[in-house]
Amino acid sequence: MSVAGEVIVRAPAIDHRPWWRGRLVQCASVVALMYVAYRVWNLQYPWPAWLEWNSLGGYLDNFQVWLSDSRNAANPSFVFSIFNGFSSFLEHLVTWLNTLLLDLTWVGTTAAFVLIELRFGGARAALGVLAAFASFALMGLWEPSMETLALMLAAVGLSLLVGVPMGVLAGRSDRFLRAITPVLDAAQIVPAFAYLLPVVILFSVGPAAAVITTMIYAVPPAVRITALGIRGVAKNTVEAAEALGSTERQVLTKVQMPLARRMLLLGVNQTILFALSMVVIAGLIGGGGLGAVVTNGLYSNPALAILAGFAIVIMAIALDRGTEAIADRTDPVRRHLTDAKRRRLRLLTLATAFAIVTIVAVSRSLGVGTLYGGRTAQDWLLAQVQSALDYVQNPSAFLFSVTEPAGNFLIEHVLLPLQQFLVETPWLVTLAGLTAIAFVLSGLRPALTTFAMLASIGVLGMWEPAMDTLSQVLVATLITVTIGFALGVWAAESRIVSRVLRPVNDVLQTLPQLVYIIPFVYLMPVSIVPGIVASVLYAFPVVERLVERGVRDVAPDAVEAAGAFGATRRQTLVKVKVPLAGDAIMLGVNQGIIMVLAVVVIGGLVGSGGLGYLVAQGLQRGEFGLGVIASLAILALGIALDRVTQGTRRARKVGDER
Repeated sequence: MSVAGEVIVRAPAIDHRPWWRGRLVQCASVVALMYVAYRVWNLQYPWPAWLEWNSLGGYLDNFQVWLSDSRNAANPSFVFSIFNGFSSFLEHLVTWLNTLLLDLTWVGTTAAFVLIELRFGGARAALGVLAAFASFALMGLWEPSMETLALMLAAVGLSLLVGVPMGVLAGRSDRFLRAITPVLDAAQIVPAFAYLLPVVILFSVGPAAAVITTMIYAVPPAVRITALGIRGVAKNTVEAAEALGSTERQVLTKVQMPLARRMLLLGVNQTILFALSMVVIAGLIGGGGLGAVVTNGLYSNPALAILAGFAIVIMAIALDRGTEAIADRTDPVRRHLTDAKRRRLRLLTLATAFAIVTIVAVSRSLGVGTLYGGRTAQDWLLAQVQSALDYVQNPSAFLFSVTEPAGNFLIEHVLLPLQQFLVETPWLVTLAGLTAIAFVLSGLRPALTTFAMLASIGVLGMWEPAMDTLSQVLVATLITVTIGFALGVWAAESRIVSRVLRPVNDVLQTLPQLVYIIPFVYLMPVSIVPGIVASVLYAFPVVERLVERGVRDVAPDAVEAAGAFGATRRQTLVKVKVPLAGDAIMLGVNQGIIMVLAVVVIGGLVGSGGLGYLVAQGLQRGEFGLGVIASLAILALGIALDRVTQGTRRARKVGDER
């Protein structure tokens, strides 16, 4: 603003509270009071038995038996006939896709995917797909890989069939978007591990249950990204089409959908990655494929489990890069096609289809369905993996001398004291303290939700294992936020660091959740530590990116105003950028803690204890009542942690003119 030709620079309007009114100080005060109660009333007030619903497990077991008997009866009721019909349809769909991929022969299947990628995604992405399929063959994991691919194709296809129309409707209707947002939030907040047992009770084990579980996890990104793409089309473009007399259907099909094509394809990309992440976990409930190889081999054949984990990583990266390349190359905004180019592309598509059919026909006629040399290569790879395992587990090795003390230190001096503090503090004090922290950070309504969720955990009889899980989540979140915040601020201040971190974050965000745990089961010999380390690797890229974006997107006039008042670069960062990026940082904490919880509960598969171990026990021993109760407790804990870390969403006005 200028007055009489003189430029006046106003300082950024940042709300500076007294230090004793800061949210961190208030939270620390609540924790200090909880610690005092812990030291005074140690072990005297556990969650009371009279507040537990002890008979719920028996009711659930009986319900599961009744469901099984009703579903398998000679003449099931109409409702169960629908369930059985849908389950049978899904199983036949997965079986048909798997049979198709195998009948095409490994040459034909590889050629089909490579040529399709070459046509729509380009040569670089096609080479990546070729390398991925070749690695499946060389690892001797062709059939499990095709099982995983078939299961994923079925889940992705159905997820898009449900998600895209819902996303279109949400993109065109504010009312529908508001109605489905809580459902989408709940589906993405709840760790995928909590879906397994409820789905098993309804659909039994097998491919159908795996597809349903995967769809619950994969539909929300399809809906959200589709709605975002539809809403991202410029309003003046839509208004121009309407002014020319286009109907709503014509506006959707001729304007909005084509212009949102890139976002729609990115939605397909994210749906594939979400589905692949869940398909691996679904191996626990009869999904088969690489997920079953991993889960079955964790202890019986660790070298094979790690090799299957590598195959999952390769598949995830190839599918991610392939679909992203297709989205970029087919974006109508970035390319302008003449009629001649369109005809050329149609001919190229027909040529691609003809080449695929020809290669499949020739390979089948030559009988190349059998892979030669795959077993020999697998034996060699397994020997190399086993030698690496022998090294990392050798007490005399240097690496073991680092990982073993680090794991013991984390257990003895961090995890166990925190777990003891949460479990042995009087239950009412813990409940009140966590609710108070939610109120300080996020407000009254999230605090009430937190109180209700934590109380429900106690009523379910899961207070102690939930506090065990919470201790692991808090430790992993602290490490995650520390690393993510430091790297995010550094990347925001340095373009070089940002460019270096981008490919690392891309790879880490591509990998399925279960894959993170596999190597650390053998690298970190203490049972709880693998879940902690894996959750940090899974979650910190999201925190880093949100912090980087928040700091970088601070209004330039606020930064210039601070510089005009003589602030150094460090002072500008600490006093201006970080405070103004508070909402983005809080969102990073929120997303980080939810992602940490998702991996920590999967750690129950490798003996990390807590709620995840009870779910795994319910799956492996057929204790459905126990597993479902633990799943409900995970659901409640996830909602509570989300509400605690939502933060306040206050609009900040920077440099208001007076």
